[in-house]
Amino acid sequence: MAGLTQAELMQLRENLSSEMLMIQKFGFYANQCSDPQLKQLFSSIQQAHQRHYNSLIRHLGGQPLM
Repeated sequence: MAGLTQAELMQLRENLSSEMLMIQKFGFYANQCSDPQLKQLFSSIQQAHQRHYNSLIRHLGGQPLM
């Protein structure tokens, strides 16, 4: 990653990891939930975190740091 410091790369790794964890958690919550409104809420939150993750990947030129 040209132009990024080690500290910036470390922060990006941490952000990607955090977003992935939120994607997994809210997906799990949605799958476990029987209330349709809560299921939709958890799914929406999961999708928002997926968009954040995808945005970070796009800014990295499509190559994850993991």
